[in-house]
Amino acid sequence: MSSKKNILNATDFETPKWSMLIALIWLSLLGYLSLNIQPMFLGALSVSYDFNASQLGFLGGAELGGACLASLFALYWFPRLNLSRVAFLALLVAVLGNLLTGWVTNFSYLIVLRFFTAFFGVGMLNALILGLVGLLKNPERVIAIAIICQVLSISVAMVGIPLLLERWEMKGIAICLALVFMSGFFALKFLFRGKSLILGNLSLDNNYITRILPMVLLAGLIVFSIGVGSIWAFLERIGNGAGFSMTDTGQALALGSFIGALGALLAAVIGQRIGNLIPILIGLFGLILVCFMFVSINSWLNYTIAAVLLNFFWNLILPYLLGSIASSDRSGRFMVLVPAAQGGGYALGPVISGLVIVGNNYSTSALIAAVAFVISLVIIVPVIMKLSYGEK
Repeated sequence: MSSKKNILNATDFETPKWSMLIALIWLSLLGYLSLNIQPMFLGALSVSYDFNASQLGFLGGAELGGACLASLFALYWFPRLNLSRVAFLALLVAVLGNLLTGWVTNFSYLIVLRFFTAFFGVGMLNALILGLVGLLKNPERVIAIAIICQVLSISVAMVGIPLLLERWEMKGIAICLALVFMSGFFALKFLFRGKSLILGNLSLDNNYITRILPMVLLAGLIVFSIGVGSIWAFLERIGNGAGFSMTDTGQALALGSFIGALGALLAAVIGQRIGNLIPILIGLFGLILVCFMFVSINSWLNYTIAAVLLNFFWNLILPYLLGSIASSDRSGRFMVLVPAAQGGGYALGPVISGLVIVGNNYSTSALIAAVAFVISLVIIVPVIMKLSYGEK
């Protein structure tokens, strides 16, 4: 009897307590933190250690690739392992890995450190949390609120990282990140309430159609993430190439992230009133336009406007795209692969841009992103139309 009281069930996450939702949102913020602060983080590494575009691309790719692999392995460990212990281990690795980053200056050692920090740390944490979000009855609004909180954290990071770098160099940034990840241990107390959580095997639906639709959407998410990763990783360098200081670009990106949160806020307010198709179409066409804006930046104001629109359309699309995957996934299994799809795309984006960029012409990354958004539109829209009109 007493042992059963110390075990959570999957049904506890269908209609969770508000404290559990807040913990999910905060841990989701931590799971996406490395990705969200990547432009300023890579910029800080470039300034501190004089890394070139190719090295920065491989650093970003290795870190996000580690997170992607962690999510793929989640197909095995998510339904089988004690998730409360997995979350604790992931946070511990994230704390130690980010702390050590301030003292490892060799590129080869650093790329290994960031890979393992992503694989055993933020990658496992992100897969776990998003898998739990997929258990919610109505995940779209929770995802939108989580994105709003993540965007607000980006605004703080865009302003704070240059200040930390100027006063305490890379060590100050590393210590600050370690402290932020330590807060996750407090959130775990509310999420699991001191109990164990083992979900058991998640069975796949035998219906071919219901399995192929989420798989196609996951493929579209990968291509979409390649586009986002291509341009996001080098936003600070694009601003630098236009003649702006790191402080100037940090302020522009912080403002862009803050105002861009309105995209997720709009998604949270509208919900399913107009369906998923229209917001996704508006968002993708908007992102394609923004890419061409970044190619011809001629003033700080234009750079800031482009950053605002990038974040707005990006944040508008994600809740609907992830919600579409969740609603098309009747087995409850494919949602676990969302971090892998995002991580894989985000990892490939910087690598592709880093290899294609010639010299300091970082605006090339915007053109690569535009091509990826066009391809993702071709993949995603037909499936969304089938889901929207097939149900009527």
